[in-house]
Amino acid sequence: MLQKLRDQTQGIGFRILVGAIILVLVLFGFGASNIFLGADPEIASVGDFEITQSVLGVETERERRRVLAQMGEDFDPSNIDTLQLQQYTLQQLINRHVLYQAAHDLGVGVPPDTVNKTLLESEAYQIDGQFNEAVYRQQLQLLGFTPVDFIDEFTNALSSEQLRGGIVDTSFMPDWELGEIVRVLNQKRDLAYLPLSIETFSNRVTVTDEEIELRYHEDQTQYMTELAVDVQYLSMHVQDLVNDSEIEVTEDDISSLYEEERNAALRDEQRDSSHILVQVNDDRTEDQALQLITEVSTRINAGEAFADLAEELSEDPGSAAQAGSLGAVGKGIFDPAFEEALWELAEEGAISAPVLSAFGYHLIRLDGIVQRQYPELAEQRDELELRVRRDKAAELFSDRALALERSAYEERFSLDSTAVSLGLQAISVNGVSQGSPGEDANLNQAMVLDAVFSEDVLKGNNSEVLSNGDEQVLVVRVNQQYAPEVIPFEQVSQQISETITTEKALAEIEIAKQTGFDQLNAGDSVADIATAYDSEWKRFTLASRSPRTAAEASIPAEVLRSAFELPRPTSGSKSVGIVTMLQGAALVTVTRVVQGDISTTTAAELAEIRRATTNRGSRLDFQSLYQSAEDRVEVSRPALAPPISG
Repeated sequence: MLQKLRDQTQGIGFRILVGAIILVLVLFGFGASNIFLGADPEIASVGDFEITQSVLGVETERERRRVLAQMGEDFDPSNIDTLQLQQYTLQQLINRHVLYQAAHDLGVGVPPDTVNKTLLESEAYQIDGQFNEAVYRQQLQLLGFTPVDFIDEFTNALSSEQLRGGIVDTSFMPDWELGEIVRVLNQKRDLAYLPLSIETFSNRVTVTDEEIELRYHEDQTQYMTELAVDVQYLSMHVQDLVNDSEIEVTEDDISSLYEEERNAALRDEQRDSSHILVQVNDDRTEDQALQLITEVSTRINAGEAFADLAEELSEDPGSAAQAGSLGAVGKGIFDPAFEEALWELAEEGAISAPVLSAFGYHLIRLDGIVQRQYPELAEQRDELELRVRRDKAAELFSDRALALERSAYEERFSLDSTAVSLGLQAISVNGVSQGSPGEDANLNQAMVLDAVFSEDVLKGNNSEVLSNGDEQVLVVRVNQQYAPEVIPFEQVSQQISETITTEKALAEIEIAKQTGFDQLNAGDSVADIATAYDSEWKRFTLASRSPRTAAEASIPAEVLRSAFELPRPTSGSKSVGIVTMLQGAALVTVTRVVQGDISTTTAAELAEIRRATTNRGSRLDFQSLYQSAEDRVEVSRPALAPPISG
């Protein structure tokens, strides 16, 4: 049946992307490059392949659903930048089809048997280690693929992966090159650094009271309190209405919900089945296929085992290996004609007459009916009553939210009457600022804070109704404002003093590091330089590029990086550098360089170096091939992808 999946047609829906099929599709994504017909604006092209707006729309939706599946249920879909996602998707489409055409041009392909074998061995379609036809079909539906498009895309992806693998697998590093890399990577250096820290230089500078006071008066906008307000708000939540006096739950309500859910559950029975397929194809007519399947039916009636004949004769490779078994599935998975015939079988073991589907002729055996056991009404009554109440509370919530919106708008400058008319409690929170909203969970929401400090609400108006999801609404107002005030000098003088001290210390460090650099290059005593700056040299013998001891781990990363970037010093001299760090700066010296020795490098280290370097070379080779292929097939792309219509 996998061979004839190309002939099946199914509706395409944008369903949740449940995960990657195999590694190659994780790398290259999913495509639907030939599922659209009719006029469609072209956005980009890769050789003869046109990326139309419809194709890009489908791909972007698939990518969006993949992101949502990865981020989990708590992720807000509105956080996805649609334009950015579309541009990313467009680039992925272009990348894939450049590789597809490169593989085709180079004669790199995957035969149908290999495609089938790869699908059959994919864990994504297996149950208990065995390929399951129903799972395969469900996955295709979830991905929004017709079988023919999926097989085409899967084959192309395998071909391009084979091309990539061919380049990666042929990468080679000779031993002499490995030796040179080890000489550099495992190099060791004698280094020292002199910290020029803000803390040390802060003790060398003086800040006068006049300087502090001058800074305070120069720009007092830097020393102001925030605008603060006293807030009043009304909140309404669906849960608060569950026991509202307007809600009446009758026995009919409970029994109706029970019957509705019971019937839906019982309708969702599954059927376990097996089949034998004789294909209708270019080499075999329907009449010929019917004759062959009739002969098989005769052999079964004569006593031969259905499972043995399925393994021997069925032309569906996926199920033949499983004695024809298709597993237990519900409706909507199989070809309509196949499904109708299966559901007409009433007894376990019953075998259908020959059934013609889009694939050919089948003999179908019913292996079992899986029907859910549904609990009695009495067992679920309390839960059902609560759900009815919640449903009615949600309906009442919509009406009350509209009433809240109307009343708050009409009352405009107060919420007192609105609170009384709707039976809500007005909540007051004082001293709220944008930087310090307080501990009230409702006011800690960015949406609510934005409303509180909006121009309209600060003028005294009630806010619009604010929706916190589907089950809560709020209205806020400002009762009192506290304008920003200049903070008294006494409260900020210490802060100003520290700021000026840091500024002066950094200025002194800038002078000191350049002066010290010049002195070191001139051959001045390193001890005298350290004394001049109230600091102390920190020395390390044969330090590695990547720290291997606790002592080496104490070297600041900026210092270590600078030390290994400095040129090799000549005999009896030193290389000198300057590095800027978060807490100041440092002078760096290197006095000796010892090259790495391949003979003292462990086998594991050599293997890791060879692997990492070879992988990097492989990536560069592949990038070179890709760029060459893109130039050859002529890619046209827009500077900015247009938004998805609809």
